[in-house]
Amino acid sequence: MQASLDNPKYTVYLVAGSKKYNLTPALIDISTSNQDKQLAQTVTIKVVNVRTKDQDKKTLCQLLNVRQRIFVKANDGEKKDEVFRGWTWTRYHQSELEGATLTIKCYDNLIYLQKSEDSLYFSKGKKTSSVMKSICSKWGINLKYSYSSITHTKLVLRGTLSDIIMSDILDLVKKRTGNKYVVLSKKDEMHIKSVGSNKTVYQITKKNDAISTRVETTMDGMITKVKILGQAKKNSQKLPVVATVKGDTSRYGTLQKLQDKDKDTSLKDAKKEANATIKEHGKPKTEYLVEANDIPWIEKGDRVYVHAGHISGKTMIVLGIERDISNKAKTMTLTLEDP
Repeated sequence: MQASLDNPKYTVYLVAGSKKYNLTPALIDISTSNQDKQLAQTVTIKVVNVRTKDQDKKTLCQLLNVRQRIFVKANDGEKKDEVFRGWTWTRYHQSELEGATLTIKCYDNLIYLQKSEDSLYFSKGKKTSSVMKSICSKWGINLKYSYSSITHTKLVLRGTLSDIIMSDILDLVKKRTGNKYVVLSKKDEMHIKSVGSNKTVYQITKKNDAISTRVETTMDGMITKVKILGQAKKNSQKLPVVATVKGDTSRYGTLQKLQDKDKDTSLKDAKKEANATIKEHGKPKTEYLVEANDIPWIEKGDRVYVHAGHISGKTMIVLGIERDISNKAKTMTLTLEDP
């Protein structure tokens, strides 16, 4: 059967040494995950443990190992493109009465930032784009930066690189600008861009792609009051409260967060951050879960239009996406939020 919009085809390639192998004939299924606050995309591939057709005649179990290159491509009959490029990270070999299978768990190149720690220093006055280019250059990663930038105070950073990049740097930009970001790896290039910046907005409706929907509203994670703490005075351990920012405490009660203000941050910027926190977390959050027939080109951070189930014609942002791809079915599960 030819590739089509209703039945996109996936192909998987392994590069081992100087040789390239098409694993698609042995493919059982593919599952992918790229969730909110997850830097690297995960792709899990299960194959039958067949022998290769080259002169070596090795089984895939003999051939596949950790830190080999994996490429996944998709074809929907109208468009062909690479949807994943990464490294084998973990392998599972399983033997059963019906035969042997091999499962490999792969990540894109951002896994090295996700799994590594570093200690970094940047002097006052650096732009966000400059800081990110410096980090990526140090780690040998090409960067395409099209997100907002702010001018930072002195940055003394230490910890997991994924936390440094997202929590310490990009989350601060989001708080100062109100502009949300997404981080993706495409063909070994790190992309940092604003959410919802995709030109093509795919539609998921009850007439064609949608399978099921779920809508959940919760007060988990809400913040209705932010106390901004300044620096302790000499010979004192008490931190003074320099400002307080309130949301709708009369309706939702007090859910308080403490925010530290260092000496290099102005009170104006500190209040801006606190107000951004209240704006994002000051009311109950509604999350939407949509299971649908797979569209290979939808990515985390994209805008999509959904008209199905309890979701009546809304354009939303993809927070996370999981795919289950096999010969029987090709589906995706989208976690969505309002823009």
